[in-house]
Amino acid sequence: MILAALGFVVCTAAILWAGTRLAAYADVIALRSKLGRVWAGMILLAVATSLPELVNSISAGLQNLPDIAAGDVGGSNVVNLVIIGLVDVLYRNRSCLANLHSFHSRSIAFLMAMSALAAGATLLGPHFPVLFWFSPFTVVIIVLYVLAIRKAHSAEETAALAPAIPTISLRQAVVRYLLFALVVVIAACLLPTAASYIADHTGLGNTFVGTLMVALATSLPELVTAAAAVRIGAAEMAVGGILGSNLFNLTILGVVDLVYWRGSLFAAIEGQHAVPLTLGVVLAGLFYIVLRKCPSRRFLRITWFGWIALGVYVTNAVFLYLTR
Repeated sequence: MILAALGFVVCTAAILWAGTRLAAYADVIALRSKLGRVWAGMILLAVATSLPELVNSISAGLQNLPDIAAGDVGGSNVVNLVIIGLVDVLYRNRSCLANLHSFHSRSIAFLMAMSALAAGATLLGPHFPVLFWFSPFTVVIIVLYVLAIRKAHSAEETAALAPAIPTISLRQAVVRYLLFALVVVIAACLLPTAASYIADHTGLGNTFVGTLMVALATSLPELVTAAAAVRIGAAEMAVGGILGSNLFNLTILGVVDLVYWRGSLFAAIEGQHAVPLTLGVVLAGLFYIVLRKCPSRRFLRITWFGWIALGVYVTNAVFLYLTR
């Protein structure tokens, strides 16, 4: 048990260390290749910070640990939305969520639709027909992700954010990106084994451990990169990265469903996973309200959205603990 806990901590630290550097080099690649900062946030930054979730979930699926795979995705999406609300504390005079560009609303709409589909697939999984071995919901989720990314890449939106000038070449950024990606892949492959051992020997269960412990561990890169972006005044990049990461996370469910050759992933997981996925829809809807009209008042430098998001996370943790 001690070795499993130590392994979990070491893997988490490795993911945090390499994941944050992945995000930095993804940004450099975007700028050097002239892809644009918005597209970088939605694609490269999101994929870089979501790489732990991707590898961890696929690894868990291949190891026949579907609840850890699904829990990581649903839990990470809730954690990421909490991060958006809490990084506001780094802004002293006003909310960092004020005056955000309206194009984020499209990402929120896709996020709500994909989260609702994933929640529905989880509830209907055992009773819904499959295509070959995977769920039809998987196809719709992946198609929606592709549409979301196509909508994100426009010249007008790319020009809305002024890029910084990177100090290293494109080749150097790509090489370092791949090296740190390798570290994340190794750590994320080992993480499900340690998490499963902890779940079995503590009685917490794979759903609880996957949704809370593993999700929190794999969301650390998002926390660090969002905080760093807000500190330098790049709130647009922080929000774009978080929303893009959540969209990519939901697509991970579809990817895991495709590689989970034992049958549909949604038929194998517990129904409790629909709770964090549904909470993701609710929080995304609340964030849309903030995007349209950011509150001017804050308590302890946090808006009402941040406090509600934190309360939702705690409530979800209590629910999963009681129903484990």
